[in-house]
Amino acid sequence: MSLQAFFETPAQRAEKEDLPLLRALIGRYADERPFQGARVATSHILVRNSLVVVEALVAGGAEVLLCDAFRSPAADPVLAELEAFGVPVLLVAQAAQAADLFLDVNAVLGRAHTPKGAAEVTRTGVFHYEHISCPVVSADDCRAKRIEGFFGTGDGFLRAWRQLRPSKALEGKRLLQFGYGKIGRGVAHQTRKAGLQVTVADVGPAARAQAEQDGFATLAAMPNPVLKKALQDSDIVIAVTGRPGVLGASLPPDWLRAGGAVLVNLGAEDEYGPAFGEEEILGGKGVPLNFQLAQPTLNRYVDAPLAAHLLALEALMTDPGAYDVGVHPLPLEMDRWLLTEWRKAWPDEDLTGIGEELGLA
Repeated sequence: MSLQAFFETPAQRAEKEDLPLLRALIGRYADERPFQGARVATSHILVRNSLVVVEALVAGGAEVLLCDAFRSPAADPVLAELEAFGVPVLLVAQAAQAADLFLDVNAVLGRAHTPKGAAEVTRTGVFHYEHISCPVVSADDCRAKRIEGFFGTGDGFLRAWRQLRPSKALEGKRLLQFGYGKIGRGVAHQTRKAGLQVTVADVGPAARAQAEQDGFATLAAMPNPVLKKALQDSDIVIAVTGRPGVLGASLPPDWLRAGGAVLVNLGAEDEYGPAFGEEEILGGKGVPLNFQLAQPTLNRYVDAPLAAHLLALEALMTDPGAYDVGVHPLPLEMDRWLLTEWRKAWPDEDLTGIGEELGLA
């Protein structure tokens, strides 16, 4: 019993068929073996599509160390299968100490130990790695990552709401969203498309100007009577700022509770902070709401970002001399390949609002 046996299960083979970019990398890596001899720890949530990423690492010659970095109901069935196949799942600190390289999410591993090198895929993780003494290639800023941010998280929120609140229709609900970055912009577009009345609150004038250009009402995300009234009138409040604890620290917590709005965290970390209990946030505080789903992000939206994360590690492994200590972007030619192949795989996706940004308009 082994990881290889797990990869050959019918469910895992079916998952791979739904991820054409990752499938292409598995084929190439089996020939080229770019990770030969490396001990790689990964902190991806252990769901089926992330185990296809692990299959790509193994195909490329890596010894992979799994850890249970993000506790979520979505991971429970896969964790049970891995145990049945005798595949060890380590504590984060154990995996970090034993590995040479990290395929990291939110710098979970990088906070536990400094590796020889890492590939990171989140903005929050990049912030941490900017203060860690090792070379890092980031997939966060590449255009392919924006596919997940623009489509995937908003779609995941809608699916998670329908799973957790099946009797509460979303259409017509008043949504106040904090944050209009790469992910927030997509969430606002997807929720408006689903029939919600969306207002965007952000501290940045440039972000508010972009939201207004995109057709959204906006507010300054700082204590003032207008924001207080908007909170009282909202049915749903979403935090997607990328800043841990920011809502509870910057606004009176009672303002967020006053109108009885459903509070939602879509950030990689708890954006409400210690003033709020776990039970006050739909689905809990510590992980994004879509992590309550068996498939947190649909494969058509996560295939390119997962592949980008692998390519970031490949770049670091195959050309180590090009990367000194610090954070570096994914090579442009890798990003171009991802976008081209993604569009070939999903030619029917409506690119309104993002096509020009992706260079696919």
